[in-house]
Amino acid sequence: MNRIACTKRCLTPLFLMVCLAGCRSPLNKYEGVFDRYYATTLGMSTSSDVLATIQDPKTEYLSQSESVVASWGKAERKDRTHWFNMVAFDEEQMTAVRKYGFILEETTWGLNRTPLPALRFDGEMVMSSEVLDAAYANNNAKLLAVLSAARDLFKKDATEVTYESDVLRSSTMMVYQAFNSVINRLTQSPAYAVKLPELEGMEFDHPTLGESRIRMVIEDQVVKVKIKAGKWWFVEGPAELPWIEKPFEKHQDVLNM
Repeated sequence: MNRIACTKRCLTPLFLMVCLAGCRSPLNKYEGVFDRYYATTLGMSTSSDVLATIQDPKTEYLSQSESVVASWGKAERKDRTHWFNMVAFDEEQMTAVRKYGFILEETTWGLNRTPLPALRFDGEMVMSSEVLDAAYANNNAKLLAVLSAARDLFKKDATEVTYESDVLRSSTMMVYQAFNSVINRLTQSPAYAVKLPELEGMEFDHPTLGESRIRMVIEDQVVKVKIKAGKWWFVEGPAELPWIEKPFEKHQDVLNM
C-alpha cells in the first residue's frame, strides 16, 4: 500500500486505528510462489510437468541437478524478500516425491517504522516406511523422528542446487534454522510434540525472526510441514480490516493442509 492510498484511508474514522500505526503491506503479495507449489502433485507430476510450471522466467532463475530442480528469485530493492520453489524426483520413475515452497517477505507496519521480515515455508514429502513404521517409545518420539527425517531430506535436496546461488542458499538456510529450532525444543521437551498436528501448531522461536509456528501432519506415506515465522503472521485484526493477519489456526492454507 503506498503513502497516497494510506493517507486517503486515514481520512475516514474507520481507518483511524490503522493510521495510528501506519499502513501495512500484505503478506500474500507473492502468492504465485505457492500457486506453483500446489501445481505439483507427488507421485504424479513428472520432471517435464514441473519444469513447465515451476519458473517465472521474467523474475526467477532455475537451478537443477539430476534429481532436484529449484526456481528462485529476489525482489529488487528489498534484500530481505526472496523465495523459492523446489521439487525432488524419484531417480527411477522421475515423478515428484518431495516439494517445497518458501517466501521471506519484507513487510511494513507504519510509514516511519523499520520493515520486518515474515517467513512462510511449505513442504510435502513421501516418507520411507522405515521411518514411519519403526518402533518408537511413544507417539511424541515418532513425531520427533519424522520431523528430523523431513529436515534431513530437505537439507539433502537443497545441497544439490544451492551451490549456484547465494540467494537460494540463504533462503534454504533459514528453513534449516527453523527445523533445527523446533527439533532442539522437542529434544529438550518431547511433550510439546503433541501440538505438531493441531491446527494451532507448535510455537517456537526462530533464531532471526522470533515468534513462529509449525504444523506437521502425516497422511499415509506423505508428511506435510508448514512453518510461519515473524510476528505479523499472528496479529489478530478486526473484521473490518481484512488485510490484518488472522491467527495461525485461522489461515486458510493451515486449514487446508
